[in-house]
Amino acid sequence: MSFLWDAFDNLRRRAAVFLIRIVFNLVHIFAVRRDQQLAANAYGASVETVHIPSSDPTDRTRTIKAHLYTPPSGPASPASPKPVLVNWHGSGWTIPFHGSDVAFSARVAKELDAYVIDADYRKAPENPFPAALDDVKNVLDWVATHPERFDASRVAVSGASAGGSLALIAASTLRKSLKVDIKAVFAHYPVTDLSLQAEDRVIRNPVDPLPPPVLELFYSNYISDVAMRKDPRVSPMYAKVEDYAPTVVIVACGGDTLSVEAKRLAERLDDGNRKVVKCVLEGMNHGYDIGARPGTKEWHSREEAHALAMDAFKESFGTR
Repeated sequence: MSFLWDAFDNLRRRAAVFLIRIVFNLVHIFAVRRDQQLAANAYGASVETVHIPSSDPTDRTRTIKAHLYTPPSGPASPASPKPVLVNWHGSGWTIPFHGSDVAFSARVAKELDAYVIDADYRKAPENPFPAALDDVKNVLDWVATHPERFDASRVAVSGASAGGSLALIAASTLRKSLKVDIKAVFAHYPVTDLSLQAEDRVIRNPVDPLPPPVLELFYSNYISDVAMRKDPRVSPMYAKVEDYAPTVVIVACGGDTLSVEAKRLAERLDDGNRKVVKCVLEGMNHGYDIGARPGTKEWHSREEAHALAMDAFKESFGTR
């Protein structure tokens, strides 16, 4: 009977994910297009699709799709490689949303004269933990194989939501095993602790909060073993503080129930041994920034968050 129940539960979760993916992309399609237009018009984005080798032992031909942004000043030279930012989009580890950070990626490339690699990663439930994290490591290791373009001593990572979680893990638990030097991480409304229960995330004024059953669906698809949720490769909250990059920027949304854990991680890291920037955008909800319209509160909040990231990257890259 347990076998039948497990099969039914798996089918139920996959059906729910199928519907969520359809609705999510329909809701956000025009918002992403606005950001694509902004990237082209305001930042002169020059972007190409690259396919990065994967270490997946089950499929030697598999690659990881990424968008590579070249700064308007042009490509680097072997004598003068450029710094690089690697970014991962939000997804709940479940929703294909690669390319949703186009405005941020193009802006970093222009204002920092840096390459930006906006990388995709495998999603659950088809590819649960550690598939996404393996893709993160493969992308960062690939950066080190191109010294003629990328300065491996000046690397930053970033991401939103689940992508922010992956960036934080790359900048902590994975950091010492990498062939690049991660100087800074920018985490935008990140997931930091998958072990928390709904009652642990109560806030005073939630704004369109993510329903607890949806969060649990995402988490159970990604990591079914509840005991594993405190593993630092899953929840960056539990990484060793001393393993973190020299600069950490965490931006939480005041109306987002995930702000509880984001603020908690920022406070834990602020031990005087690294630069920690913590910002709470009051009244903003999870995913507020996608397709933000000029002049709105969402636009001004996004500008504030991106400015914090730019300042941190400039300082870390030595380009201030």
